[in-house]
Amino acid sequence: MEQQSREQDPHILKTLDRAWAWRRKLENGEAATVHDSAKAEKVTDRFVSRTMRLAYLSPEVLERRLIAREPPAVTVIKLIGVAYLRWGCTAGRVFGERHELK
Repeated sequence: MEQQSREQDPHILKTLDRAWAWRRKLENGEAATVHDSAKAEKVTDRFVSRTMRLAYLSPEVLERRLIAREPPAVTVIKLIGVAYLRWGCTAGRVFGERHELK
């Protein structure tokens, strides 16, 4: 298999950062609702709630993405869609693996 670049995609990193920031604000009471976060950022509630799903990606995906710097095989939009899956199903989809180990 060809060696892939270890460069981080700044768009994905920024989106992950926003997702975690919004999650932390809700958890620590800085924002009472998704609507509060959306209003403060001048974006829609739907955008905040969909993006926040990235704060709930599996630990394996986050570790491979952020620590091992493994590039994903999906776009931000598809990554958000993958975040709705069970954790055991996500790594294979994010990193383009044909067969996932169970």
